[in-house]
Amino acid sequence: MEPVQILVMLLLSNGIFAMISAKQQQHSKSVFFFSAVVLRILLCAFLFLLLMLWASISATKQAEHSMEQLLGEKGASLLSVCESILRSGMRHEIGIRLQVLLEEMTTNRDLQFACVTMPDGTIIAHSDFKRVGEILRSDGKEVVPSFLEGLAPSEKAKYRFLNLEGHRVFVVYRTFFSKFIPNVYEKPVIFLGLDVSPFRRMRTQNRIYMSIVAGISIMLLGACFVAVYFSARAKVSAAEQKKAEGLVRELEDEVRRKEKLAAIGSLAAGVAHEIRNPLSSIKGYATYFGERFSEGSSDRMCAQAMVQEVDRLNSVITDLIGLSKSSNIVAHPLDVQALFNQIALVIQPNCQAKQSKLHQIVHSHLPTVLADAWQLEQALLNLFLNALDAGAKNIWLCGRRLKTDLCLLVLDDGQGIAEDVLPHIFDPYFTTRSKGTGLGLALVHKIVEAHHGHIVVKSKIGTDLSCGKTAFCILLPANKDAHAGTHFDC
Repeated sequence: MEPVQILVMLLLSNGIFAMISAKQQQHSKSVFFFSAVVLRILLCAFLFLLLMLWASISATKQAEHSMEQLLGEKGASLLSVCESILRSGMRHEIGIRLQVLLEEMTTNRDLQFACVTMPDGTIIAHSDFKRVGEILRSDGKEVVPSFLEGLAPSEKAKYRFLNLEGHRVFVVYRTFFSKFIPNVYEKPVIFLGLDVSPFRRMRTQNRIYMSIVAGISIMLLGACFVAVYFSARAKVSAAEQKKAEGLVRELEDEVRRKEKLAAIGSLAAGVAHEIRNPLSSIKGYATYFGERFSEGSSDRMCAQAMVQEVDRLNSVITDLIGLSKSSNIVAHPLDVQALFNQIALVIQPNCQAKQSKLHQIVHSHLPTVLADAWQLEQALLNLFLNALDAGAKNIWLCGRRLKTDLCLLVLDDGQGIAEDVLPHIFDPYFTTRSKGTGLGLALVHKIVEAHHGHIVVKSKIGTDLSCGKTAFCILLPANKDAHAGTHFDC
């Protein structure tokens, strides 16, 4: 057999397994789809909230930075004004004039204190004259020289938040001109403690702004979430409805098939015995009269034809009775290899007559299945005979595990089954062959149903350039709790 044919057959069998798995997982996919949609919505909402939070924090920091720059420029301006006043003719009693100037500056409500200190922290001028001569205090303690060194004052104004002189203030500081202070070789440092209430008001406004933005964002996200939730729910509901409609159609088809079987059963029960007795007589007389004519004569051939037609009618009646009566299944643990060997033994003469080859493939670790081996043999033989009638030159009989089920797979390279014919192949009396009765596949379906399994078929019609492909998969459920020798009717 050519490798291309093997590849095509494997692809066809894999298509069968994929179709079965898709049907089994359809409901799970709808649930996973709904869960994935909700998860994506929550993820988008979380990312959006993070984005809004980041934007709000960035805006708040930018506003605070702008406020710091504004207050820093205000403090620097006050320091420049202070120095300008001291430059303009105040050459005498500079310490007294500086003290008065600092006291006057603190009359502004935005200024908490003003002082000038030496690098070691000693106060030489202060808006509170009682503090003159004492040490600058930070966090309730007197500062040390390293504290001022850490501030790194220079001739350019600097600013930062500090706890100085018993206040939480925005401090603007820089070195002060030492030439105005006699007998001093180190440059003193001037501090202006600005009120931080503008920062507090701004932060309160920012919190209100962020709360409003967060509230609006949550409302919008909630609305989007509800909209997408119901949209996803509608999609899932539509998928479930479509699935339910498909199940309803399948049930309707099954009911119609059952009604046909019931009608056939009533017909078979009513006329089978009445027909069989006359047929037996006809066969007997045809055999008797045929033996009275010489071998090879036309009369004897006519008698033999009568006997063959009677046998065909008897076969049809037998199939009718088998289709109409209930199947009594005697379940035992199924030996798949033994079943395949028995089928190969029975079908071998037919394969030789048709010059066809039978291939067996039995996978390891097959699930334990309780079944009636004789009835399964009849079902598989029907499938084999159909494959031979379809002109198959190679027939594969495979046993493999499909999840927890046992799959008995019959594949052939015959002429294939047309797509419009596939929905009707299990209907009683439906056949595309001139000599067929249309009961073979109906019996196969009945046997599979009696085992609480189901059968799936997939086919590709043959062309002038390539042969057709057909695969029948009988799925039998594993039943670990059943006992050998169990009887059940269908």
